[in-house]
Amino acid sequence: MVLVLIIPLINLILTRFRHSFNLTTDTLVLLIITLMVAIKSPIWLTTVCALENFLFLNYLFTPPFHTLLISNKNDLLALLIFLVISITASLILRKLELRTTKLKQLSKEGLFLSSLAESIIRGHNSIDEILSNSKGTFGLSELAVVRNFPATDANHLHVIYGSISQLAREAETSKIDLNAEYSLLAYPVITDSELRSLVTTFGSQILILLERQLLEENERELSDIRQADQMRVALLNAVSHDLRGPLASSKAAISSLLNNQVVWTHEDQEELLNSANHSLDQLNHLIENLLDMSRLEAGTIFLNWRNVGVEDAVSGAIKSLKSPTNSIEINIDSELPPIKGDPILLERVIGNLLENALRFNPKDKAVTIAAAQVGNLIEIRIIDHGPGLSKKDTSKLFTPFQRFGDRDNSTGVGLGLAIVKGFTELMNGQVSMEATFQGGLTMVLSFPIGGEA
Repeated sequence: MVLVLIIPLINLILTRFRHSFNLTTDTLVLLIITLMVAIKSPIWLTTVCALENFLFLNYLFTPPFHTLLISNKNDLLALLIFLVISITASLILRKLELRTTKLKQLSKEGLFLSSLAESIIRGHNSIDEILSNSKGTFGLSELAVVRNFPATDANHLHVIYGSISQLAREAETSKIDLNAEYSLLAYPVITDSELRSLVTTFGSQILILLERQLLEENERELSDIRQADQMRVALLNAVSHDLRGPLASSKAAISSLLNNQVVWTHEDQEELLNSANHSLDQLNHLIENLLDMSRLEAGTIFLNWRNVGVEDAVSGAIKSLKSPTNSIEINIDSELPPIKGDPILLERVIGNLLENALRFNPKDKAVTIAAAQVGNLIEIRIIDHGPGLSKKDTSKLFTPFQRFGDRDNSTGVGLGLAIVKGFTELMNGQVSMEATFQGGLTMVLSFPIGGEA
């Protein structure tokens, strides 16, 4: 269209100003037109355009007019210079245009790789997302990460990220090896060496992400193993200590009673039997806690949901205590609505907290149980006036196998508060702690109010 219509039209327009413009002006105008064509056109079209303008200049603007003869040597020289400059300038402009396009492409690719590296470092995108977003950049319809298997395997390419068709899977030339184990599979097949090099660089970034994911998985596995090992060591340490005392005590009492060489009075026999009974109760409590903790971790506890009165739960918890209960004060609102939960688990929770409070509370002061409605929750507070906890111990309060205070036979393996937390959360409640005014520890249980029966 440019050669057939526009250039002849411009030359016809210039002929109307032949008496106003000289040959130099006409030559410059047509040179500008040729250069404009050269910017966006292939070199052959630019050359044809230059030759066409050369012929128009000769035919229309060089005496004798309307012939291809040139009477003046200077005019011939000017036309030849026009032709050489047109073609040379067109070649230079075209090279500059191609170089600019290449630089833009390199800049785009650099920004893409930079963005990819940032995404990998920050961990914002999954490999599937990165592959999906990269297909348009590389002009690919399919892109996938595959794991290499021995060539003897009939289906020796296993896609682990992205998607790929069977046609591309079977095209070995479309595979770009990242290392001995992983490759990129691209479709259509990449034949351009520069694009293939860029995709290989892209694949090396993906490989870094794959290796990082593998390291994170290994770290998680090692962390789980370390945690399980720590729990196992803590369990062995705690149980070995707490089993030894009650077993030794009950064994000594029973062995003494079986000793025929000693005549025991009725009071002595009763004391030995009470000692053995108390030690066996401690063993039973220890085993119950261990079983409860294992059930919590395995998620095998099933709740009997119902409305539970706070007074009933507190009364049942007090009756289950082995410790003296005469130093417990109860302050519960008589019109308090019920709690939605499991009555047995709720009694265990309150009982464990009461037992813990009585253990550390001074003998001349009472442990207080208070309950009240706070918004849509029922709060139960077990308040003691013991030594309280340091900031260091507060963070470990509900961790299994943590014991605070002296390690005697009544202290247990340190599962009580961990079980309290587990049971409370099973009933959609929360447990927290506060410092008691003038010293001590206050444990706070919060439960949703029960619905209609």
